[in-house]
Amino acid sequence: MLKTRNKPYTTTLAFIMKKCLLCQEREADKTGSHIVPHFLLKRIDNQIGAKGRDKELGFVIGKLETKSYFGRNVLPEELEKVYGEVNDELIENNDISFIVDNFFCSTCETELGKLESEYALSLKKTAKRNTNYTSVKNKAIGFIFWISIIWRISILENSGFKLKTKEENKLRRILKKYLANSILDNNDQDLKNIGYKLLRSPNYPEGLATFLHCSPFNVRPYSFIIDEYILFFYFKSTYLNAMPSTFYGSEILIKDAEYNTPFTSETILSISDIDLKKIIQNFVNHGASIRMNEYVEILDELHRKLGGKGKMDEKLKQKILNNIASSTEPIGKKDSMENIRKIIITTMMENNKG
Repeated sequence: MLKTRNKPYTTTLAFIMKKCLLCQEREADKTGSHIVPHFLLKRIDNQIGAKGRDKELGFVIGKLETKSYFGRNVLPEELEKVYGEVNDELIENNDISFIVDNFFCSTCETELGKLESEYALSLKKTAKRNTNYTSVKNKAIGFIFWISIIWRISILENSGFKLKTKEENKLRRILKKYLANSILDNNDQDLKNIGYKLLRSPNYPEGLATFLHCSPFNVRPYSFIIDEYILFFYFKSTYLNAMPSTFYGSEILIKDAEYNTPFTSETILSISDIDLKKIIQNFVNHGASIRMNEYVEILDELHRKLGGKGKMDEKLKQKILNNIASSTEPIGKKDSMENIRKIIITTMMENNKG
């Protein structure tokens, strides 16, 4: 309650809705927007055997820990398999980072949905291994679809991937101009010198794990693993002449993929499930190696903070790492920082007693 001239009055703060991040004109009134369309994520983060929406049950793998999330329609008994005890704190802290509110307006969201539905039809098309095949005949659909995904991942805070500002702005301008009207302007400078290569394992088994991974280090071209696809995106066609950066072995295959521009029908290089398995395993091994190195650095730093010199005793360090790897906590808690800390403290206390 505020007072002026001895007369009380109340004030109401009106909620000011921000502008749509795409058109930057209309209010961002849409909630529950998917940064990456559901048909690409359903194998990555859906409950095993479930294909419907709100059945997400996935993991975000970071350098130090693995966080998990779940959709509102996942049954309690399924959550108990992943987390053990399901309590209010778990429910309240649940966050599906690739579903966002108030990023887009209803108009832009509708147009993105139409684009995704049209591109999803291309999933029915397949080809023999090491064959480039046409996925969509409309020359703009594939191009606009993939830049819509790259741009949306880039604008999402904490996605682990960020375009340069000028690149992000360029993709937004292209989407704003052509999302609702896919007739591209041959004289548009934003469409010059830009394109992508695409690999796909169309027969990758449903029961095998896939990932959404955007490399923050591969920029010439930008490189992504998205379910059964591997995408290489070029902001300069001259990058085609350079040796591709290492990307878990997929760079060996990239030379056989055709280059897509905004003005060509999209072609995809079909790769075998064995090829994709190897690439994914290389990615998993790389991530595990990074995490172990991070743990080693943390343990050595902890050793020094507790008054020690140099590095932690190798036997104690290895025992801690072994205990982390062999933890019997449910998968949803096993690689959390809370559990890692508990293992470190317990192992060090037991070592001191011995």
